[in-house]
Amino acid sequence: MAKRRPNIVDILIILTLVAVVALAVLKTGVINRVESSGVDEEAEKTTYTAFIDKVRMPTVKALHEGDLIFDEKTGICIGEIKGIEYSPLFYNLPDGNGGMVRAQYPDYYRVKMTIDGSVMEKEDGYFVDGVVELKVNSEMDVFTKYAKPTIKVTNIEM
Repeated sequence: MAKRRPNIVDILIILTLVAVVALAVLKTGVINRVESSGVDEEAEKTTYTAFIDKVRMPTVKALHEGDLIFDEKTGICIGEIKGIEYSPLFYNLPDGNGGMVRAQYPDYYRVKMTIDGSVMEKEDGYFVDGVVELKVNSEMDVFTKYAKPTIKVTNIEM
């Protein structure tokens, strides 16, 4: 069997493979490290308040202080629950004289949560981990280990 010399096609295939491997190492090793360190340096520990309206007692009991809370769309952790307060849910009903009477909504509660998270301020607003946008009076679908409520952010303390 005679020895075969590599031709130009063999050399181009080898160079292409080396370039793809080099780009993969550069992307995963160097570029992501720079991006993540930039986000960590600008992010500040921030406390914000969120409400959950019209939930039953099992959902209230499923929320615990110290639980991590995640955004449902992205799966990113938006913070840790630091405080939970709940109260009965009330609504206004018309009485027979043209006035309003405040009545309790049976078996439903309103939950106020205090959440600590890494929030960074950009030109466009507040962002958790540079990805999830936080807006006052906006609703977000979130989840914890045991619950999956919709919260309404009411206050961001920077």
